[in-house]
Amino acid sequence: MHWLRNANCSHSLPPWLSVNKDGTWFSNVNQTDVNAVTWEVFPAKEVIQPTIVDAASFLVWKVEAFETWSRGWRKLYPEGDPSTKLLEEVQRNYFLVSLVDNDYINGDMFVVFKDIRND
Repeated sequence: MHWLRNANCSHSLPPWLSVNKDGTWFSNVNQTDVNAVTWEVFPAKEVIQPTIVDAASFLVWKVEAFETWSRGWRKLYPEGDPSTKLLEEVQRNYFLVSLVDNDYINGDMFVVFKDIRND
């Protein structure tokens, strides 16, 4: 996660949160911030279901994601299978990340990845 925390971008980064299986947490927002990401808006109807990303819900998703890899996907492969090893590697060394660009008209969140320079 050092590449995102230490990003050398020519613009501000959109809101992001990250956490690994052990609970190591990095973010560029406060833990009390809330970010609306989906509104499920349909013609001639009110907003049906808002979806938000905040620290509390993200940490719940973290548990679900890592358990899905260990208790769900991993059980599909025999012990020692390359896929099992990959899933174990993801659990040990990867972070679950949420990166949301709320500028849905002029936004380009992929510029974040293009603009990051490794120092």
